[in-house]
Formats: sequence, structure tokens, C-alpha cells
Amino acid sequence: MKNLFEESDFLKTTIRKNVTIERKPQVNTIWHWVLLILFGLLAYGSMTQQLLLIALFVVIAAIVKGPLMLLWGAIYSALIAFFPPLGLLLSIVFFLINLGTVAKSWRISLTSAYFYLVPLIGSILRAVIKNEPTYAVLVFVAVSVLGLHFLLHWLYKNNSLSRSLTWSIISVPYAIMIMLLPTRFHRLKSTKKLKF
Repeated sequence: MKNLFEESDFLKTTIRKNVTIERKPQVNTIWHWVLLILFGLLAYGSMTQQLLLIALFVVIAAIVKGPLMLLWGAIYSALIAFFPPLGLLLSIVFFLINLGTVAKSWRISLTSAYFYLVPLIGSILRAVIKNEPTYAVLVFVAVSVLGLHFLLHWLYKNNSLSRSLTWSIISVPYAIMIMLLPTRFHRLKSTKKLKF
């Protein structure tokens, strides 16, 4: 048994020595700058402007993800209808694939929380402090954008790609909306049954 572990360690180190994957620097990509610009707009905008920009994110994610979700649902349902044991096998495969992304997801969740909560906190502070000077708002935006830049750089060091990271962060409001919708519809149905 010990010999098996030694062989697997030897194989891993041999692969690491002989295979080098060169990735282009992610800091200077267009997707990195798109995230910083969108964050700057969120941080500088008023609460109404922030909500409009988030609504735009939801619309973009719905246009891209909506049809794909319907197509995947139809394919998955057809496969399960014709081959019922395949449903269990596919569920196990997808579960195992998702386990691999759990380690990365906490970093992306932290960055997404920063992306949406820091501008919200800034707009709440601006609403409480009525006559803030313009330079204070600009300093807040500059420091916040710099903080996001370092967070993104940290994610790039942990093998995140700027394009997929941009899509993950932009689609967060859509994912939250999808998570909340079924429970609300379920509550509405149950309250209608109680009234009759």
C-alpha cells in the first residue's frame, strides 16, 4: 500500500516538472478592467443607479443562462425518462464535479460580497451624511477599486481566470433571485389554499 502512495507522489512530481502551463497575465485583460469599471460605477452611483445596474446584470444573466437552463433541463429530463438509472449516475457525476469547485468558490463568494456590499455601504453612508464633499466620495471609490484590484489579483494567483470570474460576479444577483423565487411562489400557493 505504501508503494502505491510513493508511485502516485512520483507521478505527480514528474508531471509538475515536465508539464508547464503558461497562462497569460490576468491583470491586464479586458475582463479585469470591465470588473473594475463596473465596480467603480456601482461605488460612485446613488442607490437608484446601483439598483439599475444590478437589474442590468440580472437581465444579461437571464438572457445568457435562461435558454441554456431550459435546454439542459429538457435534455436531462429526456435522458432520465428513457434511462432512469442514468439519472442517478448523472447526479453522482455532477456532485463529484461540484466538490472540486468548492475550494475555489469561497474565494469567489468573498470577492462577490465585496463587489456588491462595499458600494451598498458607501451609498448608505452617503444617505446618512447628507452633505459629503465630492473628494470624500472620490477617495472612497478609489480606495474601494484598489481593494477590488488586490482581491482579483489574489484570485488570479489561485488559478482563477478573469473571464470566468467576471461572469461569476455579474451573475450573482441572478443566482440569488433564482434561489429566492421558488420559495416565494411556494408560500403564495400555500396561503391561497388556506384562504379558501
